Amino acid sequence: MKSEPAIDRVRRDLDRVLDDMRAELDRIEILTAALNAFSKPVPDYEPAFQHMHHMALTEHQIG
Repeated sequence: MKSEPAIDRVRRDLDRVLDDMRAELDRIEILTAALNAFSKPVPDYEPAFQHMHHMALTEHQIG
């Protein structure tokens, strides 16, 4: 059994390290986006629907 040449081991290790680094950079990008989203205040809640206005109407206006 022949041992692999040193240059092949270095290339394989470099590929592994670069893959790990890409994965970590992706993780950093996701965490940065989350931090940015969570650092903004929650907007005021204003319901857009108007379903309850009919309660203010009289019997004559509803019928």
